[in-house]
Amino acid sequence: MEVINSRKSLGGKYTILVHLLFGITIFYFFLHPVTMVIYWFEMNDTPFSITNFLEIAPHRVLDSFSFRMTGMAIAFVLIGALVGLGSGLYYRNLLRQSAKLRRQDKQLKESVLSIIEEGESDRIEFKSSLRFDYHQNTINKSLEEVIVKTIAGFMNTSGGTLLIGLDDSGNILGLKQDYQSLKKKDRDGFELQIYQLITNDIGIEFCSLIEIDFYDLDEKDVCVLRIEVATSPAYVHGKNKTSFYIRAGNSTKPLTIQEAVKYINAR
Repeated sequence: MEVINSRKSLGGKYTILVHLLFGITIFYFFLHPVTMVIYWFEMNDTPFSITNFLEIAPHRVLDSFSFRMTGMAIAFVLIGALVGLGSGLYYRNLLRQSAKLRRQDKQLKESVLSIIEEGESDRIEFKSSLRFDYHQNTINKSLEEVIVKTIAGFMNTSGGTLLIGLDDSGNILGLKQDYQSLKKKDRDGFELQIYQLITNDIGIEFCSLIEIDFYDLDEKDVCVLRIEVATSPAYVHGKNKTSFYIRAGNSTKPLTIQEAVKYINAR
């Protein structure tokens, strides 16, 4: 661990040093002579033209590096050093933040893989897709109802995690087929569709209980929904009726009106 921290420290110092030297180089060898040329035109009230510039610039550039311009040169070096130092510190911070995000993403991915290895339970459910029917090899929007019922079941019980893009055994299927069925054929479109389903069938106030993330596993997307328990009953409003679901073991179970009333009162 000490060796790793030492390497990170050296890497950070090297980054700052590179930016420092780059800042000094730009300010001393470029901005300094350019400024001297511009200053000459202003002090001598000479109109700028390409001809005048080509005639004056070489002499002024050489003069900017002469001994009598040492004070001005030192000023530009100091300014360049300060700019380079600031740039180096900022860039080093960006690198650290990026590395931190990569570590967090790796940890989260490992956590998802661990969940998949554990298999389905009362708190974990796998679904192969949002709306693509692998048995019929076509889009089947009734599968969205199953997703909604599962989400409501988690909300009405103890919360849980729903993973979409896996078969019942945890094999990764991905979301490519689902993406192709959406207007916006990517992760954003998929997430938007889920929230739209929750808004329409359960209620917009329940959207805040769901955190949606996507993970690239075996070069296939898997959607992970982390669902919190609801403080009020989450009913599923269908076309002709309203239903109440809970988790029972590793499945989602509908309750009759009488059972739902007893369950809600017991909670």
